[in-house]
Amino acid sequence: MRVGAVIRGLLGVVLVFGAVWLVAILYWRASGATPGTPQIVGTLLVLPLLLVAGFLLLRALARRRKARREQKAMDSIAGGTISQDAPTQVEADRIVYLLDSAAFTRAGSSGGVIAGALLQPQRPSLHPSLRDQMGLPVFAAQVDDLDVEPVRAAVAGLLPESRPRSPGLAEDQLRALALLETVAEDLLYAALPFADAGAAAAQSADTAMHPHAMQHSRSSRALAPVPLAPVLHIRLLLPTHWPEPVRRASLAWIADKATAIGFASGTFRISVEPVAGAADAWRVIDRLAHADGRPDAAPSDTHLLLAAHSLVDELAVSRLDATRTLLVSGHPEGLIPGEGAAGVWLSTETPNDEREAPPLRLHRVVHGPPGHGRAAGRELAALLQRALAVAALPVEDVAAVFSDADHRPSRAIEIAGAMTACLPELDPVEQGRHLGLVCGETGAVAVLALLAAAAAQATADDGPVVLASVADGAVRFAAALSPMPSPEPPAAPAAETV
Repeated sequence: MRVGAVIRGLLGVVLVFGAVWLVAILYWRASGATPGTPQIVGTLLVLPLLLVAGFLLLRALARRRKARREQKAMDSIAGGTISQDAPTQVEADRIVYLLDSAAFTRAGSSGGVIAGALLQPQRPSLHPSLRDQMGLPVFAAQVDDLDVEPVRAAVAGLLPESRPRSPGLAEDQLRALALLETVAEDLLYAALPFADAGAAAAQSADTAMHPHAMQHSRSSRALAPVPLAPVLHIRLLLPTHWPEPVRRASLAWIADKATAIGFASGTFRISVEPVAGAADAWRVIDRLAHADGRPDAAPSDTHLLLAAHSLVDELAVSRLDATRTLLVSGHPEGLIPGEGAAGVWLSTETPNDEREAPPLRLHRVVHGPPGHGRAAGRELAALLQRALAVAALPVEDVAAVFSDADHRPSRAIEIAGAMTACLPELDPVEQGRHLGLVCGETGAVAVLALLAAAAAQATADDGPVVLASVADGAVRFAAALSPMPSPEPPAAPAAETV
């Protein structure tokens, strides 16, 4: 038993005795009674002891009933059944197809490398120059040997010149955009509609007519229109604390890259969306799954989400320290500054073209409030079970769990408890891949980087994986990622009988 609990218990006993004695003495004085030895012993000793014993008995009974309820809930989760108190109606699935992904973080520069690095996570070390308010070094998950000068020259020229003596880009913004450059280029090349452009050109050549015949032919006016290539909707997810001019300059920078790579002006649309953290990125993905959430998009359009984030900067560290969210001595629940960039190429419709790597199915994103204390693991386990039920995936088929859990003891206990309760076949150490342990706090990048790593794992294992998000303090997210189902072989023709 802890010393604090003992002290609180003794104080409670003293308060009970003091209250009983005070009431008894005041009563005897007011009534003028002269109590004898039996009345004194019974009132001043036996009565307080009975009150204390009754309180302890009621508390023990309450704890026993609570333990029984918790054990029943744990047994129902571990057994793969839904409790009677839980809703029996499973939500409808909404699938988004993951066509491609890319990431650049401290854990690696691709989804496969990140997935492998999370097997034996190497925690961030102390930064050589960053300090907290006390002048002590802080832990930071920076990407080494990062060259920011090309980005400085490219993006700084897009900033508005109307601001006199503008400070330009901050160091954390430069680092985030430098990490984003490679990710954006890789995914833009992957999404470039070469095949559609070639098909359109071929159709134009096949239907070409001699000028004289074109003037006299009515059929030339009825030629089938050339099919338009799907539009690529690019969403740039940038931190909300970035100034508006910097976000607009970043938007123009990505648009210039898309044009330089080969996108025509009508084949892509680009927008910037300020995000405060991982929860906002999950909400963006969830909105894409709603057919009514994209009025400007055709069913054949695809979506490219790009995110960049960096806290490896003196100003960013000072901001975290001032809000008491930095990992410092005596505050183990603080954050470790991290940085990274990631992107995913998504489609809301089943791709029809034959791809070298088949797409993966990102099932409906479910969310719920976090639990507190020992109930946190149970609440997250129920959320994971809900995500698997929505995707109609058996628990025993799950190959791994990817999460954004970091060094914080509360998050480590929560995700380990959830895996033990919901996925007892998995080892929380071997099959639990936690991005935050290696990369620190990376905001919305963590969501897209998790998808990239999970996609590489699902492709390698040819089995579903589960994603869990515990970074946000107010909400939890879970989703399943699974390979496309194998096409059924055609049935053999029945043998003819003579």
